[in-house]
Parts: sequence; structure tokens; C-alpha cells
Amino acid sequence: MNATPLPLATDVVVAGGGPAGATIARLLAEFGFRVVLLEKRRFPRPHIGESLTPHILPILHFLGLRSQIEGAGFLRMVGHTVCWGTPHPRTFYYSPDRSRQGWQVWRADFDRLLLAHARAGGVQVYEGRMVTQVHYTAGAGVTVYDAQGGRIHAAFFVDASGHTGILARQGLRRRDAIFHTLALTGYWRGADGPPGEDFANTILETFADGMVWSAPLHNGLRNVTLLVDWRAGQQIRRDGLLPFYLSIVQQLPYLSTLVARAELAWPPHACDATLYTASAFAGAHFLLVGDAGVFIDPLSSEGVHKAMASAITGAVVVNTILRRPTMLQHAIRFYEERQQTTYQTHYTQSVQYYRQETRWPESEFWRRRSQASSDAGSAPSPPSAHPPHPQPPSRITHVRLAPGVTLAHRPVVEGPYIELREVALAPRYPRGVRFLQGVHVPTLLHLLKTYSAIPEVMTAYLHRPEGRHCPPESLRQVLARLYQEGVLIAGEAADRRDQCQ
Repeated sequence: MNATPLPLATDVVVAGGGPAGATIARLLAEFGFRVVLLEKRRFPRPHIGESLTPHILPILHFLGLRSQIEGAGFLRMVGHTVCWGTPHPRTFYYSPDRSRQGWQVWRADFDRLLLAHARAGGVQVYEGRMVTQVHYTAGAGVTVYDAQGGRIHAAFFVDASGHTGILARQGLRRRDAIFHTLALTGYWRGADGPPGEDFANTILETFADGMVWSAPLHNGLRNVTLLVDWRAGQQIRRDGLLPFYLSIVQQLPYLSTLVARAELAWPPHACDATLYTASAFAGAHFLLVGDAGVFIDPLSSEGVHKAMASAITGAVVVNTILRRPTMLQHAIRFYEERQQTTYQTHYTQSVQYYRQETRWPESEFWRRRSQASSDAGSAPSPPSAHPPHPQPPSRITHVRLAPGVTLAHRPVVEGPYIELREVALAPRYPRGVRFLQGVHVPTLLHLLKTYSAIPEVMTAYLHRPEGRHCPPESLRQVLARLYQEGVLIAGEAADRRDQCQ
């Protein structure tokens, strides 16, 4: 049967119908663009990566999807259980009262909901259409070709093709040499879990040559994924994937007890789980979103959240590039910095976690990862924590800016566009901060040129247009936070020095 012909032209072509692709396609359609989404497989499709931590809730609410996800029957999780640094399980909750929850989702169902949401928003979705080539013509946009011989011209191309990386693999992808990892995934039927409300928790357990990530699903299956060093592939090819996988699972002190009476639903499969970033994430006619641009350590359980967050930011960036071309370089810079910061933050967290496992100092897996540099090569350093001030904020009556804190114009998200706006730059905020708890930080810091007494600063801010609807307690909390983070320091009653350049 002949494939449905593609339209001759559109505004934006999105390659990939996963969480990142479906999200950015829907938002761009809402911005008024004609959007064509090409997905190489037909949904529902199986996909690994099932955990949605509570961090996903604001995104689902923003997209209008929260009620659908809540009604889909996915298991609710209240935290995660770890055997890390010790064979004994420990459980950490998202909130002390267990009210803050996430989901363990079957990605075939979750991704289908997101793609249907994109289609309902006006996106033209073509399933079973794999993008094979993307050609750029100077000043004339892009031409996209698929495996069925179709082609379509567009002003912009979004690579949301995940690990496939249609554009990312054309010299942009930067694979990490330390976190060179294989993921071996099996689904078990009839597995047990932690008792009571902890049943749906994500489980992390370490072993001499790697770690295991596990989560139960509402369809009765349990994902048990082994993360091992890439060089284990030689042994897998020699012994076979199934014997290798089962031999490790059977040796796990904790997980082995949960699958003791279970059976594999189908043979395990292996995939590349090496961390990577990109040398460039955006240009005048392209954007990388989701796993096409950045892949973080699976132990974070934040892969889907990271992908959808990049798509939301990416939609604003594309809208700015296409409708306000004078802001092109600012929009690209903003997106590049956001993606590199995301990668660096997760990379640093991963290194810190691996350093906490000290039981196997001779293991190549743990030695390499625990000794990795936390700066991830050329990626920018994350904000560092500042030591507490010797004097508690409650005893401070006057404040001023700390040395090195400045105000400058930087690209920020404002509505559907990237705009140049004034932000505060400080060691804690190397990219700049504009709002904290609804308080406009630059305005607050400008007032310190005139006032230093905290009551005077608060009164002056609350009488400014930016502060007329600000609760005084929120303003007080922001002042305390800025002090604790080293943006403000204690001042004297007569101190009127202007520290803001």
C-alpha cells in the first residue's frame, strides 16, 4: 500500500513522536505554525524509561495533560528504595507525609497519550515515516526526506528522534568517555515489590560491576534494567545475553528476592546508555530536543522530565527564531546554555552518587565513575553552594550587595518569546536570576543603591509597580534566601555604597 503523501510544504517538521517531539509539536501548533510530525514507528510502541517523579507535575499541568495521566491507571510512587553503599534497603520519600507522588508509566500508553494530544492540537502526524535526510538551502529553509521517498519543505526542522539523532549524529553528538554504559532490560511477570505504599517505588541496587534500576508497572510487569560498563559487551557476546543477564540478577541480594517467583515475559535486550551532550543544539533552521541532544544517567529517573522541559523551552526558542529573527543569536545562546546546564547538573549529581558507593574500589565500573571529573569536560560549572554566614538572617537589620554581584541584560523567556531583560548575576546564579517567588530580583537589588535597612527596602519594593501584589512574607523570604546564598551581605546603617555595576 502506498504511503500517504506528505504536504509539499509546512512551517515546521518535527522528527520523532516521543515526549519531546509530541510536546514541542503541540506547542508550536498552538503558536499558530503549521506543524508536521514524522514518527518512524507506529503507536503504541514499546519504550524504556518509565519513572515520572513529582517534578513532572508542573509540566503536565502546563500542557493540560495532568488529568489524563492521573486517570490512566498508572501506579503511583511515593519515593525510591536504594541499596547503595550497603546491601540493606533504605527508602527516601518525596515528602514526609507521602502526599507528593509520581508515576510508574508504561511508555507505550504514556507516549500514545502525548501524541494524541499533539494531534488534537492541530499537528499533522504521520506514523511509520522515518526521516532519512535533511538538506539545508541558504536562505530557503530545509527539505526533509523520509524512507518512503516522500519529501517536504519547511522553514524549520526539530530533531526529536532520541538516540537516533538524525542531525545530532552528523558531527554534533559528544559521547562521554567515562559513563560508557550498556543497559540490559528485562520485564518480569509476577514479581514482588516492597510492602505497602512503597510497592511502586523505583529501586536502585548496586553490585560489583554495575547497578540495577527497577520499577513496577500497572500491567503487572516489573522492569529490571542492569547498567554495566560497555566493555561487558565482550562477555555478553561470548556467553549470550540471556545467561549473562540472569546470572547477575540471581546474585543481587535484594532484587533477586523480588523476582524469585517471577518469570521473564520475553528475552532481555541491550541498548546503549552512554551519557552524551552536543556541541550545538540550535541554529537558524534546526533545534535538538530531548534525547536527541542530551542523554542523562538513567539512575536519575528524570529522562522524560528533562525531555519535555527541553521541548517547552525549545518551542519558545523556535517561535522567537521564526518570528523575531533579530533575536536569533540571543535565542540560540539561551537554549544552548540551558541544555548544557541541564547536562552538567545531572552529570555532577551522577558523579556524586557514584562516589558514595565504596564497597568495590577495585571494580573498573565504580572506579572510573567515582573518579570522573564533575565538570563534564567543556560544560559550564553548576552553581556552587555558599557557606552559611556566621550571623543568622534574623539578626541582620541592614543589607547590601555582595562583591561581584552585578545586573546585566540576558536572554530570558517572557511569554512566547526570548527577550533581553535585566537579571542579577552572582556566583550562585551564573546564568542570571530574574524572579524568585514572584519577586523581581533586579528591582529589589536596585533599591539597595538607596536603602540598606531591611524595613526600608521592603517598603520601597512593595510601593513599586512590581511589588504591589507581592505578599510581604514572600519578599521577606526572598531577602533571607538571597542573604543565605551570598547575593546579599550584612551592611551598616550608614552604608550607601552602590555595589551594582
